[in-house]
Amino acid sequence: MTEQLIKAEIRVEKVYLCPHHPEITGFCDCRKPKHGLIVQALKEYKIDPMCSILTGDKERDILAGQNAGTGKNLYIQPLLKKGVF
Repeated sequence: MTEQLIKAEIRVEKVYLCPHHPEITGFCDCRKPKHGLIVQALKEYKIDPMCSILTGDKERDILAGQNAGTGKNLYIQPLLKKGVF
C-alpha cells in the first residue's frame, strides 16, 4: 500500500499496525474496531480528531474512526466495488 501511495507522490509519514491477534495474544485496544492506534497517531501528531477524516474499506475501520471521535468517516467499499479506485 505504501509503495502505491509513494508512486502516486503521496507522502507517507508513518504506518501504524496492530501486531496482536485475539486468538493468540488476546484482545487489545489497538485492533479495529477499537481505536488505540488512531488515538496514538492523533496524540503523536497533535491532530484534532474533529478536523480529521478517516477513510476505510471495512465497517470495522469506520467504527474505529467513530470510536476515536474523528469528524468524518468515509466508507469506500461501494466505490471499490464500482472500480472508482
